[in-house]
Amino acid sequence: MRRFLASVVFAVIILASLAPPASAQAPTPKVTISGLFDQVTSMGKNFYDGNLARNSDHEWYARTRFRPDFEFAVGRVKAVLGLEIDLQYGQAGANDGGFPGNNTGFPGGPPSQGVPTGGAKVNANGNLDLNTDVGGMIEIKWIYTEFPLTGKDSLLPFIPVETMARAGGQPFANLATYKLATYAASDFAGVSAVTTLAPNIKSNLTWVIVEDQLAGANRGNPSLKTGRGEDYALIFSPEYTPFKGLDLKPLYSWFHADGVTHIAARRNLVNRGTAGGLLGPGTSMGAPIGPSAAGDPTYHEDRHTIGFDARWRVGPFGLDPTIFYQWGRMDSQAGSSATGAAIKKVTADMSAFFFDIIGSYQLGPLLLELRGDYSTGNKARDNLAKGIRYFQPLTTDGIYYAGWAQIMALGVDYFNGVSMGGLGYNIGYDRYGRAQLGVRATYTFAPPFSVYGVVSPTWTAEKVDTDTNSGLVPGAVGLTVGRTTVSNNSWVSGDSNYLGTEANLGLTWRFSPNAAFDLVGAWLFAGDAQNTAECVGGAPGTCAGGTVVKKDAKDAYTLAARVRLAF
Repeated sequence: MRRFLASVVFAVIILASLAPPASAQAPTPKVTISGLFDQVTSMGKNFYDGNLARNSDHEWYARTRFRPDFEFAVGRVKAVLGLEIDLQYGQAGANDGGFPGNNTGFPGGPPSQGVPTGGAKVNANGNLDLNTDVGGMIEIKWIYTEFPLTGKDSLLPFIPVETMARAGGQPFANLATYKLATYAASDFAGVSAVTTLAPNIKSNLTWVIVEDQLAGANRGNPSLKTGRGEDYALIFSPEYTPFKGLDLKPLYSWFHADGVTHIAARRNLVNRGTAGGLLGPGTSMGAPIGPSAAGDPTYHEDRHTIGFDARWRVGPFGLDPTIFYQWGRMDSQAGSSATGAAIKKVTADMSAFFFDIIGSYQLGPLLLELRGDYSTGNKARDNLAKGIRYFQPLTTDGIYYAGWAQIMALGVDYFNGVSMGGLGYNIGYDRYGRAQLGVRATYTFAPPFSVYGVVSPTWTAEKVDTDTNSGLVPGAVGLTVGRTTVSNNSWVSGDSNYLGTEANLGLTWRFSPNAAFDLVGAWLFAGDAQNTAECVGGAPGTCAGGTVVKKDAKDAYTLAARVRLAF
């Protein structure tokens, strides 16, 4: 009897599972498109090549950006494809870019310090010349799937709390911090999960794939290896709202790299104590004899970052503090590059501190903001192969301090501001750290129209050695602007902390629904820390037989306009 009842129950269950629901209906698939069109023009002088002491660089150009996001959704599951097209008006070099020559230009334009470019503005990949035909110029920015991982109607429904997960190429958004680009910004490939533990408690967990090791790439002749190892990062950042108006976001992140890694995660810097004289490429991260351009995967870096980000709103008052401490270890090759036997593997210890605080007060139509930031740095004579004291974000994509400057950071024309010693990409200036105070005032005459002014004096934490030059760092893994060796007097002692003061005056006019016009002018009053030295007629690196010429930094300026349509 029990066997018969069991068979009946089993048959009922099967029939019930096969029967279509009487009232439930499958969700309707939906496709939406959002994004923006930007038309930008700007002109300026003396900041494009990262060297304020050589003021022959100037330009006036225009470009366009199309940035659409396609969202394909069925119920709570969706997939997003984000594209980007960046094209300059008119041909600017020997070719017009586009596929297969879609290489971005360098700071300073084509050529910069003797380096030929693809004939386009830095960060633009093609030119709209006569007849405007540019082939194959579409960038993939986002390509991810978002789905419920735990909770009701999820992949793991037996776990009661709700978690929304993303897999693929996706934006960081506020997975790491509330504040823009203080640790991780822009995009990455990997997985993320946001778990809602309570209405006022969330957990953000992110796994970032920086570089991957494919099968077979780590075999064969060490000098011919192409694999750069397994590089990845973990970010854990819970969110807690103890009461309305106060949001707290602690952060812990672990970054691991084998050999050479991505330029956004580890900056390349000149260091006389490093094999080859440059920290970052394969000569510093590989075997002492015949190093591979990919470096040696047995040379490791483990970098830990801990701290918190917060935002506090009380009536018209706002406070946004960010504080991080960073520590870790990094292997590299140090010693003389003259003989292989003199070079040996060493390990540098890391210890760096960074804070960024914004205070704001809304007084009717007037918004007043004050911002201060500070990051530790190394002295000019320090051997970076033994100790690193400058803070390193995972990636800022060049947008740190954006909106608070036009020359020292990305602004209305967000293709400029990439050449100022790493201030936008790496937060600190070269190895010297950063100390900055910014004041911004915005007055809204009516909701569609506002004007603003910004003043930002900027220093370094440690004095800059001005017996060095400034510009593209030769031999770096990627596009890097920093200080370079001129003579035997370089990297001996620091001379000045003051980088300069930038003043901005701009306006925003939202003249039509979803459309805005921005106009801004900026002037950088150059400081003595921007002074440089150059060798005339001597040997590179020592200036033996030549003459060292000291050059004073000169002011820089820019004027930019933009029409943006958001949809």
